[in-house]
Amino acid sequence: MRNLRPLALAAAVLASAGSANAASLDIDATRCLLKARHVIQLGSPVFGVLGQVFVDRADRVTKGQVVAKLDTSVEEAQVALDKHRASVTATIEAVRADMRWNQRELERRRKLAGNMFSKANDIDEIQSKIEQDQISIRKAEDDLQVAKLEFHRSSAQLEAKILKSPLDGYVTELKLGAGEFVYEQTPIMTIAQVDPLQIELVLPSSQFGKIANGGAAMVHLSVPVDREFPVAVDMVDRVIDPASGTFRVRLLLPNPDAAIPAGVRCAVRLATTEATPDADAADAPGGS
Repeated sequence: MRNLRPLALAAAVLASAGSANAASLDIDATRCLLKARHVIQLGSPVFGVLGQVFVDRADRVTKGQVVAKLDTSVEEAQVALDKHRASVTATIEAVRADMRWNQRELERRRKLAGNMFSKANDIDEIQSKIEQDQISIRKAEDDLQVAKLEFHRSSAQLEAKILKSPLDGYVTELKLGAGEFVYEQTPIMTIAQVDPLQIELVLPSSQFGKIANGGAAMVHLSVPVDREFPVAVDMVDRVIDPASGTFRVRLLLPNPDAAIPAGVRCAVRLATTEATPDADAADAPGGS
């Protein structure tokens, strides 16, 4: 959203390029190429056999969409088993029932002890059983917690084999198909984000300081588009390459309907600011 205002003002800024403090910089079309904003080589964090691919080349995908999955039969069985174990509370319930019976028995023995019909050893034995029941309950609760953690772990292992798109874009290449083995370093497909599109310019250091983030520009796209669009400056390098004496500038072109293809050559006219001598003196170190 921060680029909408510069885009709307691009034509007005460039139209005033002949004023005292404004100028335009034309970029040769041979050095300007419209590219996808991001190009992702989608792989898998684990190895295994590729089970299914749910998309084809040129398909549109959205962020979080499942696009492929490895064979997950073993992981699905493990998740089902761990889920069952994590939900079983029969052991805890049985020990609690046994402890309640022992507590009632302890009360009876104490009453009988008052009438000299119960021995002290019998009371100690029942108290020991209750203590053992309490320990058994804590152990069963710990086991249940471990089972829940194992369920979360197996679910994460299953999730790792389900591949999702990390961004909105289009599938530009399928590298593997169902049944092929996937290594951890093997890309399965390529996904390109084409909204927005980007242009990266390499400019001479003499232009540094004349172009700012959010600045306006106009880009003319060659065939098959053959149209001119307003664009905004998204990034200006803060470091000049000492070997070439250049720095990079990135422009963004909104493309919500994906009507403009990436890979088109272009020409750019940037709005630049020409510093005046008085301004140079004021900006110089030690200037008034």
